[in-house]
Amino acid sequence: MSPRHLGGSAQDFEQLMDEHRKEVAQRAEAAQQTVLRLMTSRALGIPGTLLGKVQHPETRSRWEQTKNWHYWWQAHLLDALTDAGFRQQAAGNQAAAQQRLNQGRALLRGIQLRNLGGFVNSFYDDMAWLTLACERLNRLSLALTGSGEELAQEAASSLYRQLEAGLAPGGGIFWSKDRDFVNVPATAPAALAFARAGRFERAAGLLNWLAEQLLDAETGLYLDGIKLGPDGQQRLERALYTYNQGPVLGAYLALLEAGWEDLLTLDAVEHVSQLVAATDRHFGRDFALPGGESLRVLATQGTGDGGLFTGILVRYLAQVAQHPSLPEATRQLARELVTNTAELFWEGRREFDPDLPMNEPGIDPSEIRGQAVVLFSPDVERHISDLLKPGQPVELSSQVQAWMSLEAAARIF
Repeated sequence: MSPRHLGGSAQDFEQLMDEHRKEVAQRAEAAQQTVLRLMTSRALGIPGTLLGKVQHPETRSRWEQTKNWHYWWQAHLLDALTDAGFRQQAAGNQAAAQQRLNQGRALLRGIQLRNLGGFVNSFYDDMAWLTLACERLNRLSLALTGSGEELAQEAASSLYRQLEAGLAPGGGIFWSKDRDFVNVPATAPAALAFARAGRFERAAGLLNWLAEQLLDAETGLYLDGIKLGPDGQQRLERALYTYNQGPVLGAYLALLEAGWEDLLTLDAVEHVSQLVAATDRHFGRDFALPGGESLRVLATQGTGDGGLFTGILVRYLAQVAQHPSLPEATRQLARELVTNTAELFWEGRREFDPDLPMNEPGIDPSEIRGQAVVLFSPDVERHISDLLKPGQPVELSSQVQAWMSLEAAARIF
């Protein structure tokens, strides 16, 4: 959120900005601590592992818990842990950054264990997201220790080979090993993963295919994908999702930073600017404040898998906001969407003390005696209390989404 007008000196203004920077970082820290406390545990109780819980509190049967495996939620949990590690490193808190790195390693071990000993599964989009998270965890390890993270490198090596195998003959990446759907959720993060690995020609080829096949001329946004029938017929899936736009932005910026933008059929700077503007037109909302002013925020896209969608977009809009090659208007729009969305997530939170002895007579549920935890609404435009009663389960996806958004705001504020 833009700071309030200050009528004092420049020094007063800078002090106000410093205070708000600290507050934004503290919000991200609160989200991190809550997710780790309430929504993670050892995988199968094994020391040295960590795994995200699908919901809190857990109300599902043991059978439902066993059969439902949300692999890609864990990948974004790993990315959020890495965000927190880099935030702590930037603040000079090496011990806390190292703790996040250790927890990231434990989470990767937990994913490996829960995924029956490996990292390969049947969905190329899942594997692309985990590839990206592994690359960033490895980068955090290099920054903190001077050496890479071995398990992250091992996982990424295996997953890159899978992404190669997922290439569709006509272009793009298949969504799954059924090989009947080529879509943005697999192709865009795979393009970004290849770009980060220095495979710039491969990354550019995927982005050019997306621009030719799935960039919608009417909205300026990327449609979901192309279904392939057994008879060779193709059916365009025209759904528009926030998260599909995010990794496209990230991949274009990766090629731009590396100096390989000439491989692209679209001008990278112009296309990123147009895509941010289209994202604002379609997914932006004016949220009315009590004083008559409004905030321009991003719409969220439901629960379940949709509970992650806008958080993913926010992650890459934060990169846009920081990129010096982009027009100031584009950077400012991205910045406002990120910071305002994070602000609204925070305003819609519920705080409580999980250690409060609720069976004691006269207990006020809003009382905080120890360290509070913070839960966030899956709908950024509605307070969590309007959607969920105290004690009703929240999902890992929506909590990681809010956490990612708060980390993104902390990076760019």
